[in-house]
Amino acid sequence: MLRSPLARWAFALMFATSATLATAAETTSTANRRPITAQDLWAVKRVGAPVLAPDGKRAVMSVQEWSIEKNKPTASLWLTDLTSGKTKRLTNGNSSDGAPAWNDDGTRIAFVSKRGEDEAAALYVIDPDGGEAEELVELPYGVGSPQWLPEKQGIVFATQVIPELAGRLEKADLAAMKKEAKRRKDSKMTAYATEYRQYRYFDKNLTDKLANRLVRIDLASKALTDLTPGFDRLFSASGEVRYEIAPNGKQIALTLNTTPPPFAEQPNSDIYLLPTDGSGTLKNLTPDNARSDDAPVFAPDGQSLVFLRQVLPTSAGELRRLWRHTLSDGRNTPLTADVDLSIEDVAFSADGRTLWMQAEDKGAVPVFRMRADGAGFTKVFAEGSSTGLDTARGQVVFLNENNNRAAELFVLDTRSGKARQLTHFNDALFAGLDLGSVESHTFKGAGGDDVQLWLTYPPGYDPAKKYPLVQLLHGGPQTTVRDSFGYRWNHHVFASPGYIISWVNRHGSTGFGEAFARSMNGAWGDKPMEDILKANAYLFGKIPAIDQTNVAAAGASYGGYLATWMLGHTDAFKTLVNHAGVSDFIGQYGADITTYGFNTEVLGGVPWGDLEAMQRNNPIVYAKNFKTPMLILHGEQDYRVPYGQATALYGILQSMRVPSRLVIFPNENHWILSPQNAIYWNYEVQSWLARYIGGKPMDKPGFDAPEKAEEKK
Repeated sequence: MLRSPLARWAFALMFATSATLATAAETTSTANRRPITAQDLWAVKRVGAPVLAPDGKRAVMSVQEWSIEKNKPTASLWLTDLTSGKTKRLTNGNSSDGAPAWNDDGTRIAFVSKRGEDEAAALYVIDPDGGEAEELVELPYGVGSPQWLPEKQGIVFATQVIPELAGRLEKADLAAMKKEAKRRKDSKMTAYATEYRQYRYFDKNLTDKLANRLVRIDLASKALTDLTPGFDRLFSASGEVRYEIAPNGKQIALTLNTTPPPFAEQPNSDIYLLPTDGSGTLKNLTPDNARSDDAPVFAPDGQSLVFLRQVLPTSAGELRRLWRHTLSDGRNTPLTADVDLSIEDVAFSADGRTLWMQAEDKGAVPVFRMRADGAGFTKVFAEGSSTGLDTARGQVVFLNENNNRAAELFVLDTRSGKARQLTHFNDALFAGLDLGSVESHTFKGAGGDDVQLWLTYPPGYDPAKKYPLVQLLHGGPQTTVRDSFGYRWNHHVFASPGYIISWVNRHGSTGFGEAFARSMNGAWGDKPMEDILKANAYLFGKIPAIDQTNVAAAGASYGGYLATWMLGHTDAFKTLVNHAGVSDFIGQYGADITTYGFNTEVLGGVPWGDLEAMQRNNPIVYAKNFKTPMLILHGEQDYRVPYGQATALYGILQSMRVPSRLVIFPNENHWILSPQNAIYWNYEVQSWLARYIGGKPMDKPGFDAPEKAEEKK
């Protein structure tokens, strides 16, 4: 099939009549398309990172599907043949299947799954050619991240345990843990207490004092061996487990937070070498760095590994650089010291001579390669945003998405640098959607620096008409707006009521060099706000269709901070939307990572020192200037930006008689993750924007909403 614009153009030159018919059909098809809705985001099949078979001929991935009615997802494993592109479902049912891993001869796939009413995921294996999955083990706190040992010696996986009851993970130990886990869950006493600085993470309390463990299971006997016996805490506060087994199966490279409780100091993640014999001996490979060492990947010969490193006391805006550790002499050597990009997924070629990787680069995420010694860093495939890279037998696969298409599986031609799309899970859905065009613009922002923005037009855009402008303010603060589709803050859903949408990669954004990313530290509001206001001016001059009298801004997290900062510093917007935003630096000291992220370098000061400098950057200090109407939304289980930030700001605005509305989601965290809540979130945002800048918002959702009860009275 001819999919590229160049191929279609050549085809049209050769066959003018056919092209005319095709154009007519395309026009008819376009006429039947409709604007995207918030509900459509939950109809997208969400493709997980691919994992290649050892022979490089097939890839397996988890594909998640959501039910709005049930308000929950299911996920199945799918197989794709790299030559034909044929894709088939491997698992099916009322389950959540993920984390697939091939054994070394490609005859079995291990994965984790929650099936039926399971409370935690169990470990399964399945034949890739079909058949029923076999359950190997289920544990009180579930299993995750399985990896095969070579020659079917067994499978390593991660779990959590109650350290004082874990014992040797024998039958009696597991029964005692299961009983205690149930007692804790059913307890009517729900208080928790702590003397640790970091006692919660994102939306989970850490006061239950669970510990991570790596476990080996023997396939024949089903016997379990604890590879990290005696380890009494989480490997990291997030609970994530990142490790890789050496090619010979005798050792594991494992990321651990070296900083012991009470975690009052900066976390220091290191790469440890761990034997797979169960002795539990840990050897630190990166004691030379007091900051972050993570994401280890062994070379095929097992003689070295690469990993990602950050070295600054405050990592806000610092690049993740690739380093190599040589096992024979213990040396750590930088590989990308001269590359002004932050490295992401990394994989070796089969011969170990080439490294493939991804990195943010000016609003996109290309695929790069370089020689294993760090020379010859080259951009290979630069279209859209690529993630989840894997390699085997000369094949390179990854997920790729762009502003107008959700992520699908691609395979790279390593010689030409061209990529071929293999899966088409969402073609039918997107064929019926009228998505406005998206453009990349560059303008002069704060300090005369080049600043990039993404501009999205509404469906049916007519340059002769006038449209309100909405500036979306991205969070982080050190993140970027990628050429990607997005499921939470989707620019097309924002544009669908009839708005032109701008999303600025303002100062502090990543992918534009380390200096640009760090340029906002100590002055969070200054350059970013100047960038947004200069983006307004640029767009007013560039796009005559913008209605300059109807301009709004909406942001989340740091973007919510920026909305509140602008609330006290400019009247350029008719209204503002603040989701989960930081509005008061003092209150933000209740956050889960404040000790590490909120310091003098980032904020300009701290409450116990340089308070005046800190308060200069504190949005709430400028409350006397607040007058722009604001919608405030927040999740009660948000530990990243505690929801008291929302209620305090709302209380101030209401007391000042500034038009404002508060929407709280009791069961959501920093993000609104369940379908019905997310759809209602979009309804609230669109309704608020329409109240102040016009446009046609979405209809009220059919399921219950706060006003429903009032209507029924």
